[in-house]
Amino acid sequence: MKELGKQTISAGQLAILYISFMVGSSIVYVPNPMTQFAGNMAWLSITVSALLGMLLLSLVLYLFRCYPDDGYTAHLNRVFGRWIAGVFIALLILMLFLMFSYIVLGIGNFFNNTMMVETPIYVFNGLTIIVAAYTVHAGIEVMGRMYFLLTASMMLAVVVIVLLAIPSAKTEALLPQFAEGIKPVLHGIYFSSGFPIAELFLFSVILPFVRKDSRRDAGKWLYAMTALSWLLLLTVVIITLMTLGPLAGDRKFSLFAVARLIEIGNFLLGLEAVVGIALISGSFMKATIVLYILNHVTVRFFKLDDDKLLLPAISFIAFLLSMTMFRSEAEFVFSIYVVWPFIVMTVGIIPLMLAALITSVKRKSGQN
Repeated sequence: MKELGKQTISAGQLAILYISFMVGSSIVYVPNPMTQFAGNMAWLSITVSALLGMLLLSLVLYLFRCYPDDGYTAHLNRVFGRWIAGVFIALLILMLFLMFSYIVLGIGNFFNNTMMVETPIYVFNGLTIIVAAYTVHAGIEVMGRMYFLLTASMMLAVVVIVLLAIPSAKTEALLPQFAEGIKPVLHGIYFSSGFPIAELFLFSVILPFVRKDSRRDAGKWLYAMTALSWLLLLTVVIITLMTLGPLAGDRKFSLFAVARLIEIGNFLLGLEAVVGIALISGSFMKATIVLYILNHVTVRFFKLDDDKLLLPAISFIAFLLSMTMFRSEAEFVFSIYVVWPFIVMTVGIIPLMLAALITSVKRKSGQN
């Protein structure tokens, strides 16, 4: 087996990893807060956030074109110097620890609130982290191949739910528009820009693993997958609003709640159990990608030769964080809805924008 740092993927496999990352957990967790914040105008908030995501992706691809063989941490070192870049990378590592722990805790909360309410949450958190760690240990090549089937099952689950929910949908639930002005729309943009749109900057770490013979198509795939992510989230938000109506903002795991309403005759019931497993597989895929990025960035930060040396320690720390960070689910929700978008934009987006700006100025002035 190749070392983690020497494995490569195709542009198509990059696209699979990207769509599973962007849609993974957001397909389950985004519709509820979006309808809660923006109401009937949630579709507009997601659309504006997706356009901002396209701009952000252009910066990511610009840096990749400038430094195609360097990882994201190498970009920062080259642009800012070792000490300033070290601060940015240390903050990034802390952010990734939070992100991975949040996703793991979200999976545990999903099962605790829906299907297995009496099982201790540490069971779900522990199993998720163990399986994710073993997947990361196998490497990004294995992830790129394996995620095709998992992503296809997740997409199929979404399509089935949407199609079967159409008879229960009511278009009048989408009205009125701008009932409370522009502020709810801006609130929705703030949330969806931070989760999941702004998180795409993390693929600056993954892009150098794309094989050189397929890098030419990487940008096209990422733009296409960003548009597909927007379309899927938009569809889920709209069908949630049309099906649940005023309750859409109050129901946790909105798409799962929609699946519970589906009945075909008196024989096709209980679809939510199968659909729930397919949907939560998306969160697992995203958790694994984040753990891979966290492990890769941490190893490069400490300049270690063994890519797998820190993986057990990182996994154990993340498990402890997922069990001790919050005393109640309300604290967790507040952190995701309010704090997390701010963290992503400050720790992730600001260094990326500065790096792109400084690189552009240096190239125009003839400096390398």
